[in-house]
Amino acid sequence: MKRCPSTFASTSTTALAPCFNRLDRAWLVRAATRMLMAALLVGMLMKGGAFAAEPSAQAVEMARALPLADLHLHVYGIRTSTPDRLLEAMQRNNVHWAGGVGHFQAEMQRRLEGRYIAAIGSQPWAKVFYRDGEAGLMDPAQPEFEELFRTAERLFSEGKLKGFGEIHVKNKLKSNSRFERSIALDSPVINRMFELAGKYRGFVQIHTMGGKFGGYDEIAVMAARYPQTMTILSHCLPVSGPHEVEKLLIEHPNVMCEVSAQGLIHMPLGRMFNENGLKPAWAALIERHPDRFFVGTDPCCGLDPRYDEIVAELRTRFLPFLSPETMKKVAYLNAVKRFGLPD
Repeated sequence: MKRCPSTFASTSTTALAPCFNRLDRAWLVRAATRMLMAALLVGMLMKGGAFAAEPSAQAVEMARALPLADLHLHVYGIRTSTPDRLLEAMQRNNVHWAGGVGHFQAEMQRRLEGRYIAAIGSQPWAKVFYRDGEAGLMDPAQPEFEELFRTAERLFSEGKLKGFGEIHVKNKLKSNSRFERSIALDSPVINRMFELAGKYRGFVQIHTMGGKFGGYDEIAVMAARYPQTMTILSHCLPVSGPHEVEKLLIEHPNVMCEVSAQGLIHMPLGRMFNENGLKPAWAALIERHPDRFFVGTDPCCGLDPRYDEIVAELRTRFLPFLSPETMKKVAYLNAVKRFGLPD
């Protein structure tokens, strides 16, 4: 039986013929999805403009030498994603502070002490979703959520926890369709996270898409309802343009943007930056709001062995295109100030 090609591009009608029967409908769905993803990605990339001017030699050296605070460090505790391995990677790469997303790791807490930006919630959030789907995420009576909030309350009160994250709310365009979901941010379980985080001046880091998937009004509602809670936008809303992000930053002082997974290691063409550097529209946005951005690595999904490369990408293709004062803030000073971290 003839096999279907992997894409529509440069494919003749004859070659496509075997793909239009009942058995190959799944191929058509996959191919159409790839085309949609490509179109969305191109549109998203166009929002950033061309590229900023070449950085000076001094800026390049400064970006290479600065300590970093990694606000998107997944440590799953399995395979190569272990505290030992990632702590070694942090030391190699002059990353002094890290966390921002789960899973909460007691070993990271013990070794980093005050330099651990501890987050909780991603593990039970994923467990409930895989078992009960989107409906399960709306139910605060789930035993995993009841245990989550008991543990979070204890860790907050002991000074060992900074917030919740990464909470996937709208994450379409993921390569794994089983992981995709789109739920309301303003929902019972997430409200409880915001409420508890606000009690301790903590954060909730959310992964929601923006762009055609929306969600801006929901973010605005939650930020206004919980002014003592810091809302961190994972990946700076992955399919949003700078102007859409800026509107939230202007209107809500408790909203922060986290810059991870924005280059070529995570994305085929890069969103904010690639081998040519940082796009000027994003550079201008960050310069206008230098106190509202963090850096992150996001070594998820098997990328943890490439931690050194991810950090090098931030140091060469992102940070040196910022002014010296802004570069320091985004690299680590914002995190140190916002979370009360030791120098």
